Amino acid sequence: MGIVILTMKASVIEMFLVFLVTGIHSNKEAVKKIKRPKFSVPQINCDVKAAKITNPEFIVKCPSGCQDPRYHVYGTDVYASYSSVCGAAVHSGVIDNSGGRILVRKVAGQSGYKGSYANGVQSLSLPRWRESFIISEGKPKKGVTYPSDLTYSLKSPAANAGKCP
Repeated sequence: MGIVILTMKASVIEMFLVFLVTGIHSNKEAVKKIKRPKFSVPQINCDVKAAKITNPEFIVKCPSGCQDPRYHVYGTDVYASYSSVCGAAVHSGVIDNSGGRILVRKVAGQSGYKGSYANGVQSLSLPRWRESFIISEGKPKKGVTYPSDLTYSLKSPAANAGKCP
């Protein structure tokens, strides 16, 4: 009788250990499934101007080839929103001519923008513009949610040339 009880206790302990190990394994899988989905970064073309995008702060992926002089850039460090976003990113040195992810933050317009030559891009001077932007590395800031789709303005930036809000 004592041997039977001992065998039953061993079977119960074995079953408990199996459930315990299985439960831990399935919990790890559940934790893996809870991970946030990857952030979708919109891709823009070299000719997209910051004034055309209404989002105040956003991350985008620039293609290669934006060092081309046909993509006009106005300013140095702080760029007029009439500038090519990706051209300004190359000029600033945040990306090179092979493209990459950048963070764009809109800021107030400046009373003047000084042109300069940097990283294969000649930026131009501009006396004044209503809106500006700055470029930094395309790493999301903690606690900030960035749009996966950009909102574009239908207005032409040239229609308000030089006007400040």
